This record gives sequence, structure tokens and C-alpha cells, in this order.
Amino acid sequence: MKYKLTITDENGNEHLYNVSRSSSDEPNNLNDFILEALSISEDKRELPFMIQCPNGLEVYPSIKLKFENYGSSLLGDKLEAIHVTWRD
Repeated sequence: MKYKLTITDENGNEHLYNVSRSSSDEPNNLNDFILEALSISEDKRELPFMIQCPNGLEVYPSIKLKFENYGSSLLGDKLEAIHVTWRD
């Protein structure tokens, strides 16, 4: 099933996003996470969004791109995954 999300920014511009669940034989992806987050009631989505580090520190998460062999897009390396991390 595919969901179409329309988001209006602060300038009134509308942005259309297609979000669909991964199949059961695929690893979960960012679309799965977005749909899971949207299933949380609207009032609870207003709460701070934090990630807990192994040492107990709570911070706002950052999204990082993971390239093949820990390379970079500048080197033309293939994008492998998206990581949610505690580092900026």
C-alpha cells in the first residue's frame, strides 16, 4: 500500500511525498519508520524526540548517510543505508 503525504511548509508551499511499507522479505526502511511515527497520536508527536545513548545520555538524533566501505558521495561511493545516530 502506498500513502501520499502532502506537507505544507511555513511559506505555504506544498510538497508531495510517497511513502510505502517495505515487503516482509525486505529490511525495514525509513518509510516504515515514518509510517510507524505517524501512527502515534498527534498530541504525543508534540513530545520531544530523543535517542538514548549506551551511557544513558539522551540527545536529539541525527540522520546520517552510510556509504559503501564508509566512503563518501564525493568519491562516488554507493549509498548503502541511512543511520540514525546520537552524533551531529
